[in-house]
Amino acid sequence: MSREGVDVTIYEKEAKGGGLMTYGIAAYKVTPEFCEDEVNYITSLGGIDIKYGQELGKTVSLADLQANYDAVYFGIGVGIARQLNIPGEDLVGVEDAIRFIYDIREKGYPSIPVGDKVAVIGLGMTAIDAATQAKRLGAKEVTIIYRRTQAEMPSTEVELNLAKLDGCTLIWLASPKEIIGENGKVTQLICNVMELSVPDTSGRRSPVETGETITLNVDMVIKAAGQVPYEELVSSNQLKHRNGRVAIDSHCATNIPASLPVVIA
Repeated sequence: MSREGVDVTIYEKEAKGGGLMTYGIAAYKVTPEFCEDEVNYITSLGGIDIKYGQELGKTVSLADLQANYDAVYFGIGVGIARQLNIPGEDLVGVEDAIRFIYDIREKGYPSIPVGDKVAVIGLGMTAIDAATQAKRLGAKEVTIIYRRTQAEMPSTEVELNLAKLDGCTLIWLASPKEIIGENGKVTQLICNVMELSVPDTSGRRSPVETGETITLNVDMVIKAAGQVPYEELVSSNQLKHRNGRVAIDSHCATNIPASLPVVIA
């Protein structure tokens, strides 16, 4: 938009720009200096102003934005960790991978606690980051739990090899069933042993329970089973949505009735 001559104001809730690049990816892959350079390059185009520490629904409202700008663009992403919805998920030591990585990026390694025996649930890029960071923070054992096989993993082979090089181990075809604790703290993770079903019409093979379980002794569980949209945020702003995904028309406009459009990518 800047290159087309449009003045752009970005409202950013954090103290730095870059979003996921700055706060959600392990620093050994994307350094803070690289992130800052990227933000500076974009703003150097001219006509782009970033207002930091501005959070929708807290420091700024949708009504304010509509009143002050010709159009409002939503680029909030999906930054909430998917819940496991299993018993014991609220025990001390059960962490969200996104928050875990965010705290490391924001506060630095020395201030982030980590367990001795860590289980990471999932095998996407965020799971790999959480696993490698936990190992580098001093965890003696890091085990990645994935409910499918290597052939179905969402991460790349390069990412998987990074985790292996850092000493992380993997358990394939396992899915978390229950987290056990003592005195409010996690002590064990019970997983269902899975197997892949016959392919459906699309060729996809879904994991199904075999009836067997395995038990891991752990003192930390990191949830990295995907992200979901900010459903509460879009609901509170009267935006029509489907499970947090904003509904739009053929022009990418939302349901907000106004002379000025509110659009989303």
